[in-house]
Order: sequence, then structure tokens, then C-alpha cells
Amino acid sequence: MKSKFFIFLGFLLFLFSFASADVISVNSGGSTDLCVTSGGNIEDCFFCVPKTCASLGYNCDSWSDGCAKTINCGVCGAGFTCTAGICTAVPVPPGGGGGGGGGGGGTPAGEITITPSSINLTLSFNNVTGMAQRITKQIYITNTGKAKNLSISQSGLSGIAILETTSITVSQGESKQFSVDFIAPLEQKDVYGYIQIDGKQIPVFLHITSNPLWFDSNIAVLNRDYKVSQGTKLNTQVELVPMGEKQKMDVTLNYVIKDYTGKVYITQQETLLVENRMTFSRSFETGTLPLGKYIIGLELVYPGGTAPSSAHFEIVQRTAGDFFGIILFFLVIAILITIIFIIILIIRRKRRREEENI
Repeated sequence: MKSKFFIFLGFLLFLFSFASADVISVNSGGSTDLCVTSGGNIEDCFFCVPKTCASLGYNCDSWSDGCAKTINCGVCGAGFTCTAGICTAVPVPPGGGGGGGGGGGGTPAGEITITPSSINLTLSFNNVTGMAQRITKQIYITNTGKAKNLSISQSGLSGIAILETTSITVSQGESKQFSVDFIAPLEQKDVYGYIQIDGKQIPVFLHITSNPLWFDSNIAVLNRDYKVSQGTKLNTQVELVPMGEKQKMDVTLNYVIKDYTGKVYITQQETLLVENRMTFSRSFETGTLPLGKYIIGLELVYPGGTAPSSAHFEIVQRTAGDFFGIILFFLVIAILITIIFIIILIIRRKRRREEENI
């Protein structure tokens, strides 16, 4: 029996070394069946959950909810048009003549690149608790020309958009970022406005809705100094905070790793059954990422809304300490296997002696 126990222990060690490649989820539709996938995509494990305008990323026109019904995502206000489900600003043709006297205030074309080019969000508030959803968006500025001191302001978003700064200096060949916090007013309405950066405008459309069920989310990088050695894992901690009426619900977590230009490198998705506040760890492989700075983004999608969050990290060159850690890990595994093997041999020899004495 002892030999069988140690053989089983060795098998478990071997099995757990590969277990992280699969996703196991308990079906939250009411049964206790297990669904196992190996691609990180476990949406098919659940019964049909109707899509919402927020989960589809749409804020206008009518669309299928994926469960044989149609949902209406609203209409766009003046100055905006519905394009593929998103309210986008109608381009305003440049005015003819007469404006030459104000030259020098704008930034020459081709020098400043701003990402994103527009912002479309659904914000909700809880009319029972009086709490409002807050979403932070990062604005990225890249300068390929001469150093510029850019002014930052907002239009039509007073009391809703909070700017991290009102000016930013971007040197030649440099990329910088600043954040804008959007806070839902305690009334249902659509809000249209602009984030203005040195004469350039980022159209903003906000759909404000009353929702007794909404979440806050947060993702934090656990790696020391937010630096990840190339080829090692990015370790994060995720926090999900349900607010409003307490009940169980399925939420979808969409993870994305991208660089400061918005190029997406890694995506991953999981679905969880949430009732209370949850804090858990998630690790991501970074073997394909080149050296540089990145963003890990989390979008929590739930019935009636989304709750995004993000964190920053940097991929750096491996050091001698990293290689030593890998060698040490395999050395510990080898020692454990050797110890188990020796114990099995000792037990077998003891049995043989007992049989010989009989």
C-alpha cells in the first residue's frame, strides 16, 4: 500500500505540472456537470445567456441578443451617426477661408497621434444606494515631430469627465499617456462631448442608465516593480466587487495584453458565477512578447453593463537570477522524484526481506 501511495503522489505531481493549460468550470445553469476546455474559452459551457447592448459594445440601432430575440440599443444624438452599432461623430468639413489669423495654435498634421480616436461607454448608477459607476480611460499621445506642450480640456462633459492633467509635454519620438475618469450622473440620459488635445478632438458618447446590478473590477500586477522577465509569467490579482441587490449571476472576464500603440498581443476569456466580492490570482504567459511596455486590460461584462480596468507592466531582458531560479525549480523537482524513487526501493527491499524470512 505504501508503494502505491508514493506512486500516486508522483503521478499527482506530474499531473499538476500540466493542469494550468486547461480551464474547468462548473456549469452555472443549474446542473453540476463539469465542462473542461483547453483553449481558455469556456463560454460554450453555459446555457444561452442573452447578450446586452453593453456586452455587444453597441449603443445604437437594433441587434440580435443571440437567443432569438432583438434588443434596442438606442439612437444617436445630434452630430453623431450610428456606424456598426456605435455612435460616431459626423465629420465636420473644414471651414472655408477667413480663419488664417489664428494660425500657430494647432499641431501640424502627422506629428501627433492620439489613441483612441473616440470613446463610447455605458455607465450605470444605482438609484437605491446612490452610487455611481466610475470608469477610467487611458489616452495615449505619440509625437513624431518637435517637442510640444499640449493643452488638455473637455467640452460638454462638465461634472462627468475628470482629467488627470490639463497639459502635457511630449518630446520628439516620445509617447505619453494621461487618464480620464468618467463618473455616471444619477440620471438616465445620453451624453455627448469631446476631449480636446491642443485643437484635436476625441468624440465622447456616454450612455447613462439606471441599473440595480453593477460591478466594479480591478486588476493589479504582482510582479516586482511591475517588470516581467521575458518568457516568464505575468502574475496578476483580480478583484470583482458586485454592488446593489445581492444575487448570483454569470459574468464574463475578457483579458487583453496590448502595447501603448493599441496593438493586441494576447487575449483570454473566462466566465464566472459571482455572488459576493471575489479576489483571485491569474497568470499569463509572456513568451511571445518582445521587450517593451504593455498594458494588461480587464473588461468585466455582466447583464446590463461593463466594468473595465487596467494595469501596466514592462517586459525586460532575463537576468542570471532568472536562469538560476529555473535551474533551482527543476533541481527541486528532480530531488523530489529521486526521494520518492528511493523510498519506493526501500519499501520493496523491506518486503523482499520479509518474504524471505517467511
